[in-house]
Amino acid sequence: MKKSINIFKKFVLITSILNFPIGIMMIIQAISSKTGEALITNSVAGAFIIFAGASLIWAIQEVNTRAPIILWNGFVRLFNVFLVSYATTVGDVPQAMIYTTGMDMLLAIVFIIGSVKVTGIPFSKLIIGKIN
Repeated sequence: MKKSINIFKKFVLITSILNFPIGIMMIIQAISSKTGEALITNSVAGAFIIFAGASLIWAIQEVNTRAPIILWNGFVRLFNVFLVSYATTVGDVPQAMIYTTGMDMLLAIVFIIGSVKVTGIPFSKLIIGKIN
């Protein structure tokens, strides 16, 4: 069991570290944009992505007590999958976004199922933030 916890923690750590360059690139792109709307929406989204990465790094330090954070990050990623899937039905979605969304779906599944399996805490408790 300890080995699976370490693998899960390393997986979450690697994926959360990748949030930082993504968020920074979104902010840089927003700053270089010529419209105020893009500056606001993209820089705020980039900041949230950076914060998500930081919160996941914090959460894996004590995964048994902070697993709800990882679980909910999985739900946020899953929501993104549904949102992009819907967007493909109403307009053009860049090919790169579809690949990114596929990776997000994989991460969502691993984060949600992994949080339950690694901690041994039932899903019904993790979803409401209870760890006992």
